[in-house]
Amino acid sequence: MFLDVQEENGKAVLKNVDENGILLKEDILSYKPSDEEDTRFELFFFRWFNSINISEKKHLNPIKKIFGLSSNPYSISFRRKNFYKKTKEQISAAIEEMKNSTVKYVDQKYLAKHALFYLYLKHNFYDFVMNHCGLEKNKDVYEYHFYIKNIPLEEYEIAYTKYQKDKVFNKNEYNYPKLKKDSYPKDQDLGIVDAMSGFQDKKRFLIHKTSFNQFNLKISNEDARAVWRFCFMANRKQIPNPCPVFIDKDELNKNLISFFQNEKLLSHTSLLKRLIESHNDDLSNYYLLYFQRRTGGSRIVDIDFVPRFEYEVKNLKLYEIFPLGGTFKTKKIKNVFQLQEIVFNEIFNHQLVTPNGWLNYFEDIEPNPKYHFTDAICNSMLQYRKSIYDYIYKSHRQSITCEMFDIMMKTSIIEDIRIDEYKNEKHSRGYAIKEKLNLWFSLYNFFNQNQNREDMANKTVELRDELRAIIENENLNIKTDSQFAFASGQLIWKILIQSKSANRSHALLEPFIQKSSVEQFKLAIANTFDMYKHEFTLYPKKYGFDKLMGDVMGFVPEEKNMKNLLTYILAGYFSESLLQK
Repeated sequence: MFLDVQEENGKAVLKNVDENGILLKEDILSYKPSDEEDTRFELFFFRWFNSINISEKKHLNPIKKIFGLSSNPYSISFRRKNFYKKTKEQISAAIEEMKNSTVKYVDQKYLAKHALFYLYLKHNFYDFVMNHCGLEKNKDVYEYHFYIKNIPLEEYEIAYTKYQKDKVFNKNEYNYPKLKKDSYPKDQDLGIVDAMSGFQDKKRFLIHKTSFNQFNLKISNEDARAVWRFCFMANRKQIPNPCPVFIDKDELNKNLISFFQNEKLLSHTSLLKRLIESHNDDLSNYYLLYFQRRTGGSRIVDIDFVPRFEYEVKNLKLYEIFPLGGTFKTKKIKNVFQLQEIVFNEIFNHQLVTPNGWLNYFEDIEPNPKYHFTDAICNSMLQYRKSIYDYIYKSHRQSITCEMFDIMMKTSIIEDIRIDEYKNEKHSRGYAIKEKLNLWFSLYNFFNQNQNREDMANKTVELRDELRAIIENENLNIKTDSQFAFASGQLIWKILIQSKSANRSHALLEPFIQKSSVEQFKLAIANTFDMYKHEFTLYPKKYGFDKLMGDVMGFVPEEKNMKNLLTYILAGYFSESLLQK
């Protein structure tokens, strides 16, 4: 609401009202996000933007805490829950506090209007709000903003700049040079910016005991205000997250913000792709900032220099080793963001990048059964997400090794097996498990430290052919550990599929893959076969199952820990069955 307060017969009178004392409609804006087309919105937004508190604790009504939404001497604002059910005396006292704490920011030529505004508020504001603002029917979160109508817009900005200079530093006693009482820093005075640093004097475990300096770097008041605005924009999602800041490339920085704000490209992925396309080159020499958005404002939780961003991914083909109806063959990985979405996001059951594009690289996360995001998968994501972030966004190709990738994949697949239940095709994790196995084997040699590793995509095909030959030829037998483990997976599937249970699922595989010793593993196969032996027909001639069962039970592998053969067991179990009888 815009209030035109003037002096009349020695009293402060509100002039922009009708004969019933109702504020004129043209001076009221009831704002919702869809109302930004309203021509008055720009006038409101400018005043609002020049009234924002530097922080939640630095508003100008610190004792009464009623008018805590505005830090401009020409406005007064509150949230419904802080005003409603307060007495007239409490409101008057809070208004008096606002007047006294804001007067230092008022230019000499507007002191009379400032005093007149607050004189009206002190004697009339409570009744005006209660009679005309509909507090009784609105929600606690509703905000009410009141501005002096006949104050030039530039004066709002001038007064707000004085407030910012006064409050942008964290603690004034650490400023340089020292300030006199009731004065505020000049543009080049130094201090510690409130938006970036917090004092933890009373929290002993948060104090940096090993730091060489007691404080972070002090910067000028002018720079501190720019930093605060940058963090404010980040908190309101007005700049991308993560955000690259290019060194000596103003054109790139301007394009970045332009693409983000004007073309509604809300993702970091889209922005970098557009920048690469517009400049026909990989991006280089920039700082990458990641904001953690939380109540109370954004915080930069990661900052690093990126000498060169490698966007494209070369020589990475995906193979549909385990049948998925041909859909997997359409997936190709050509850049790092496809690697993030198709591979890493799949590992963590789509919780690394949520469907709305929210990144969870530094956010607080917890298990969520709704999305099959178990404790084990959540812990794995907490352990490896920073390495993934460095790999994708900073081109640190050394940050992920094949061993790390194996652990992520094993954890995710075993958990999917453990929680699998079959109510219908939609609830089964079978598709997701096969998809992850396809990804694992396709990228088996892709990451760092991949020397002397088998090509699992080709190895799986070879094992199928070798096992088919062993089944069909009485004179051939299992000779290697990989053949033994693959054949065991084939046997386990063939035995378990005999179950007539209505809720038969891949969770039945879990007891087998939990076995470490070879003897216990074989015993589990034998005992399970004993449960379903009545489902198998005894033919005069031995067929594949009989041949394979005898070979597996008679073979003694060199590897004594069955968990080290897990990849081959899973490959055999989820491959197309070679045992028709």
